[in-house]
Amino acid sequence: MCKQETSFILLAEAAKLLNTTEMRVLIMVKRDELQGKMEGDGWLVELSSLQRCARPEPADIVKPRCGSGCGGGCSGH
Repeated sequence: MCKQETSFILLAEAAKLLNTTEMRVLIMVKRDELQGKMEGDGWLVELSSLQRCARPEPADIVKPRCGSGCGGGCSGH
């Protein structure tokens, strides 16, 4: 039986392809939303897992705030 070769890309490249941050991609790897591995001193992301992944929404990364400048997630100014 033939074993299929898996392609990996750098974490930074994965972030660019998903139009998000490297930190968000790393979180996605840690949550098993993307497949990745640590190699040397950096992370690699499996290219095929990017193809199965929807682009993260801003709400997935940062909780929305009220906009009043209070710095909290308050519910009613």
